[in-house]
Amino acid sequence: MPKNYTQRLEKLQKRRYDDYLEKSILSESFRRTDLGASTKYTLESMKPIDDSYTKNTIKAAENIQNNLKEKLKNEYNLEFRHQGSTITDTHIKIHSDIDILVFTDSFITLENPQIPDNPYSGNPVEDLKILRSKCYEKLNNTYNQVDNSNSKAIKVFPTQPKRKVDVVICNWFNSNAYKQYSNEIYRGIYFLDRDNNKRIKDHPFSHINQLKLKSTSTNKNFNKVVRILKTLKIDADYEIKLSSFEICCLVYDIDNSKLNFPEWSSLLLLNVASEQLGKLILNDYYRENLDSPNNTEKVFPNSNKVVELKKLKLELDELIVDVTKELSYQHKSLNESLNY
Repeated sequence: MPKNYTQRLEKLQKRRYDDYLEKSILSESFRRTDLGASTKYTLESMKPIDDSYTKNTIKAAENIQNNLKEKLKNEYNLEFRHQGSTITDTHIKIHSDIDILVFTDSFITLENPQIPDNPYSGNPVEDLKILRSKCYEKLNNTYNQVDNSNSKAIKVFPTQPKRKVDVVICNWFNSNAYKQYSNEIYRGIYFLDRDNNKRIKDHPFSHINQLKLKSTSTNKNFNKVVRILKTLKIDADYEIKLSSFEICCLVYDIDNSKLNFPEWSSLLLLNVASEQLGKLILNDYYRENLDSPNNTEKVFPNSNKVVELKKLKLELDELIVDVTKELSYQHKSLNESLNY
């Protein structure tokens, strides 16, 4: 069944709707009448969110941080960091979510063979659970909408500016590389999984750093491919169970030379993305050994996500057919220069 691109363009506009200005924030090219709907949908979806909205998202996070820091200052000296698609410029909504990582000063986990100067004798999971309870109490007394049901994050919905902010309770993990280089990209975290009564190790800062380097090395085409795949996932008529993390990882592994097109050749990125999805679907060894950008985990360690990758490739390939057909009516092709 042909895709309804008029409907998809409406969804795109809703994702970029500014409640305060009562209009969608779109590029100047969106008003062009010489482009077909599927072409416009593709190129607009690849565009970044205006930087002012990213700043508003970070502002919402900082407001929450300031509240927590002030209200818990007599008990903790808290530290904060951010993670999420807003930080890596791969978000597709102006009201994008952001994660605040909240760090306790009670203890730090050290990688062997490091030895602490002041050994910690408490229970790290219980101490993080206590911190989470106190954070929830303060947030719930400050904001109208606070959801504490998620095991890994407190979800806060501030209105000025309107956003969703996940508050994740953590402690630092100081690796040996961090001790040697004093660079935070080598510093890990342990975050609380409350309902499973455990901590989970993660390396968000090295991940963020690698994605930013990929963006710089590919004329920001890495970001464009991630955005169009995330857009196709969210606009599909059926659920595609691939996370933003998984999409970023599969695009990250595309060779830079295949992504280094000039601005006016952005449509060629569609075929590059389709080729990568096909490789992941057909080559079991490649898929199961695909590392995350910071080499800390396998992205698709088993065959559980093959069907989801097939769904996303189907959406992408249908888009390629539709854009190609649309351009052919103007005696053009994906290979031709198209400024947007």
